[in-house]
Amino acid sequence: MQHTGPDGSRAFGVHLFGHTTVHTPDRTLRASDFMGVKPRQILELIALGRGEPVRKAVIAEQIWAGRPPRRWQVTLESYVALLRRAIQPGVPGRATVLCTTPGGYRLDVDRVGIDLHDFGLLVRRAAHAAAADALPLWERAVEIADGTLLATEPYAAWAVDARRTHERGLHAAAAAGAEAALTLGAAERAVPLARRATELDPLAEHGWQLLIRAELAARRRAEAAHAFHTCRASLRRDLGLEPDVRTRELLAGVLAG
Repeated sequence: MQHTGPDGSRAFGVHLFGHTTVHTPDRTLRASDFMGVKPRQILELIALGRGEPVRKAVIAEQIWAGRPPRRWQVTLESYVALLRRAIQPGVPGRATVLCTTPGGYRLDVDRVGIDLHDFGLLVRRAAHAAAADALPLWERAVEIADGTLLATEPYAAWAVDARRTHERGLHAAAAAGAEAALTLGAAERAVPLARRATELDPLAEHGWQLLIRAELAARRRAEAAHAFHTCRASLRRDLGLEPDVRTRELLAGVLAG
């Protein structure tokens, strides 16, 4: 199976959304196929670099939770050798898609697609495009990120931090996509993007405002009212607050129908 990113098809694909998976020209490697937990985590940390070098010392600090063993560099290099054999058996180490850099490693993004990297590329393109060009980019970015980032690593501190950072970016992408769709009068495309924003951050009123606007534009007043009441219930329950004036003004639009 080939990985296809925004720049075309590449022979290898590293998928960090959902459970870690690598697609090669010959087979698919699941989370348990990397010759151990540490080699898999090394791959994940390098993939989080999105093609940029990741230093060995940083990798060691993360995979050993701040307490690397005395001869950590030798051990780390042995894990990398195992990882390379898992991904590209029979290929000399430095010829693999896992490149050695001064003091670290990186993935060759000319040969390897990384779904998180593709997400970032799409977001950057969309942010600098007019609404008509940006909307399909926002939609594709949100589609790519369909799954919990690094679900294979539910407790590792570095993975938790990466998830939090990504979720903020995904929320912003979904909201921006909904804004673009509303600007274009494409209410049916705005609704799922706005709904995704509310799922990612139920306490951010902007997402609820977008969802109410989209439902109203799609002539679904009952759904718009439901969105308002769900927003209010979330704010009351978790923050002890009422919706702000902009959200209440949108409710007035619902009631006016």
